[in-house]
Amino acid sequence: MIHLMSANIFDALGLDWKSILFYLGNLVILIVILALVLYKPIKKMLKNKRESLNSVYDENEKLKEESEKLHEEYEKKAEELQTESARISAEVAENAQSRADEIVEEAHAQAKAIVDAAKKEALFQKEQLKTEYRDDVNELAVNIAQKLLERELTISDNSELIEQALSEWEDSD
Repeated sequence: MIHLMSANIFDALGLDWKSILFYLGNLVILIVILALVLYKPIKKMLKNKRESLNSVYDENEKLKEESEKLHEEYEKKAEELQTESARISAEVAENAQSRADEIVEEAHAQAKAIVDAAKKEALFQKEQLKTEYRDDVNELAVNIAQKLLERELTISDNSELIEQALSEWEDSD
């Protein structure tokens, strides 16, 4: 039945077994010719493409390694710069602290000099005031003695004269 069916199909197409053999032979010859003519160029083209891709891959690997190396160098430089920056910051802070200490010492020295000068001035003024008071007291004593010698005094007169002399002395200041 299969045989009948396949025979009917070939008859309907107008083919017989000789034609089929002819067409199959032509197909085999065409495949062989195409294989001989196209196979080597296509194989060569694919080989070139593979080599090109391999070279690009190799170049990418080299660039990747170079990039990693540069990245490591960058990290190393960044770390060195950070260390240097920290060292410089510490040095600047130390210098600033020492300068601040010097300024404080200078300020203390100036303050001590001012205090010493003020003490000397106060002692000088105290001595001047003592001398002035001594002169004033001597003058007051002389005035009281003069008044006492001019007349005879009682205790109340004595107190009154002292008060009068003191008020005259205060008024003169």
